[in-house]
Amino acid sequence: ESSDVRQLYENFKNKYNKYFENDGWPTNFLEDQRRFEIFKENLEQAMIYQQADLGTAKYGVTKFFDLTDEEFEAQYLTARFPEIIEPTEEIQMNGTEELPPYFDWREKGAVGPVADQGRCGCCWSYSAVQNVEGQWFLRYGRLFSLSAQASCESQLIDCDDVDRGCDGGFPIDAYMAVQRLGGLQLSIDYPYVASQQACKFNPKQAVAFVNGFAALPRNEQLIAEYLHRNGPLSLGLNAHTLKFYNSGILNLTADQCNPDALNHAALSVGFGIDENTPFWIVKNTFGEDWGER
Repeated sequence: ESSDVRQLYENFKNKYNKYFENDGWPTNFLEDQRRFEIFKENLEQAMIYQQADLGTAKYGVTKFFDLTDEEFEAQYLTARFPEIIEPTEEIQMNGTEELPPYFDWREKGAVGPVADQGRCGCCWSYSAVQNVEGQWFLRYGRLFSLSAQASCESQLIDCDDVDRGCDGGFPIDAYMAVQRLGGLQLSIDYPYVASQQACKFNPKQAVAFVNGFAALPRNEQLIAEYLHRNGPLSLGLNAHTLKFYNSGILNLTADQCNPDALNHAALSVGFGIDENTPFWIVKNTFGEDWGER
């Protein structure tokens, strides 16, 4: 085996506090060796994506490199999207608005800090709540701390009886759950725990409310127009390649990244173009030690 790859693996463990052996016990040593083999397989896959990408993306070691694809998907890619969506509101867009070449809601103050969902498959709840955050910012001119402290998503994990808590869900079901519950509490009133607990929602402390939702068509011009006018948007994506992603503009073919295989929910906060390559700015929930910052 290459000493360079072994050193990469040791650096990876040190950087992300990954330790699989304890005082030399054989079972832990064997687990460490197994994870090293997985690490090498992930390196090879990252190189394949690097060669195939048509954008500016850089692929390489991430904090997920000790996980198999199956483990990564089971722990992080748990969003569920139905084939048919029945929105409560219709959107009328003409698709002819002249948009700026670059737009970012972070620069307007409508986006809170990046959260880390941990090993709780709750991306769906973050996506929904952060969407509500942006709407409340547009209406009241300030950002409510609904998710800035990785929090009120926990209310949905605990109290949404349609979705599956840390085992996955669907943002639209989350909006409907907020309607049924009667609102969302602040982060300080419903702190986040990366596991499902008993529902402790107090309607008297609700500060944000939802009265419906809309679904946008698969037309990127229309989506950009709506985002530009109405704030950050909840979105679904095929996030398998994010296991290997470091930075840059992801641009893979449908063969490498099936756009219909949605498995993750996030927040679109802006758009732009870089040397004739258009891109979306997406806020994820893998923590500040992942991706482009």
